[in-house]
Amino acid sequence: MSLRIYVWFYLAFLAAPIIVIVLFSLHSSASLSFPFEGFSLRWYVELWVNQQIRLGIRNSAIVALATALTTGLIGSLGALAFPRLKRITRNAVSFASFAPIALPGFFLGISLVVLFAQVLMPLSLVTVTIAHVVFTLPFFVLAARTRIELFDLTLEEAARDLGAGPFQTFRLVTLPIIAPTLIGAAIMSFALSFDEFIITSFVIGTESTLPMVIWSMMRHTVTPVISAASTLALVVSFTMTAIAGLVFLHQQRAARRQRAAGGAG
Repeated sequence: MSLRIYVWFYLAFLAAPIIVIVLFSLHSSASLSFPFEGFSLRWYVELWVNQQIRLGIRNSAIVALATALTTGLIGSLGALAFPRLKRITRNAVSFASFAPIALPGFFLGISLVVLFAQVLMPLSLVTVTIAHVVFTLPFFVLAARTRIELFDLTLEEAARDLGAGPFQTFRLVTLPIIAPTLIGAAIMSFALSFDEFIITSFVIGTESTLPMVIWSMMRHTVTPVISAASTLALVVSFTMTAIAGLVFLHQQRAARRQRAAGGAG
């Protein structure tokens, strides 16, 4: 009984700040205080009218989409290479690939802004995209490897024995099997990029993404419009993460059914 109470308290502790932000985004009054005077969507209307916020949403979407596509391309090739490496090489490459996950965001931000300064690259959405690719790539490879390492390489050998070339084998055999995993990992990369703030703050230049707009507004005053913008970012990230989770769950079930069918055969 006490353990159950602890679990509910733990969940409430994690969810309380999020619930408060969502509630204040629906508050009919501009006052961020209790008790509530009523519910309204007026702050979401103001959110849509605010040109600065709309520009931030557009920039965040552009950067997140570019990050997901770039990470998907680079990460897919990297994840496919892992099972084919020797064990020692694979462990070394794995450690080097996942090192950015353990590094603080401000460290990556400082390192990247110094790099861009050295190569005389002006800070813009392009540098933000590059930074986000560095940030999300290890997560993509980690998520993709969980499925790709279970891939039966004998299927490729069978296709080559039947006369298929390397590209034809990849297109007709390998890609259809691992595509849902790669799509799920790319969606996760989109979610990670959309609301990234710390690294972005170092490499953004004069433009703004949604998290940067929210931070800029909070420096002056905290209003329900900020709560509405934060809730919007939360909904986008949660939705994309949930879709990615469903894709991974589908892949796991498909892999279990495949193994069960192979064992029965």
